[in-house]
Amino acid sequence: MLDDDDLLLPLNDDLSKEDIQHRVDDWLGRLNVLFRKTEQWAVEQGWAVSRADAVPMNEELMRKQGVAPAEQPVLRIDGPEGGYALFKPKGLWVIGANGRVDLYTSKGAFILVDKADQFRTPSWQLFRASGQPDGIPYAPELLTGLA
Repeated sequence: MLDDDDLLLPLNDDLSKEDIQHRVDDWLGRLNVLFRKTEQWAVEQGWAVSRADAVPMNEELMRKQGVAPAEQPVLRIDGPEGGYALFKPKGLWVIGANGRVDLYTSKGAFILVDKADQFRTPSWQLFRASGQPDGIPYAPELLTGLA
């Protein structure tokens, strides 16, 4: 199984500060859309929703090009029967994806990755953290079986 450090992309010296800031802004926008859709579904199901926390984003490529650190949103939803799901962004620059979100639930750990190309409509795929080779398209409804 790959270690978290194996998922980091090598640095690309061709990217300007503006390019990197544009990618960071896009990432934060994609996270907010993903979380809003998930929140909407969860509220409709009677689940409690919280975005009280944030995860700092200060990846190596950002530091190298002088891009200011950012705050990534964290989403927690709690089901009516005690189950939960915690969405915690891991990083934008990862191998084979356009960003990664770790998903911790009452039934295990999962990984969400955006398989879309840069600046395209996101294609979120859900994987088991234990190394499942194929992901499945993410939809909030999947949480009923995970939390």
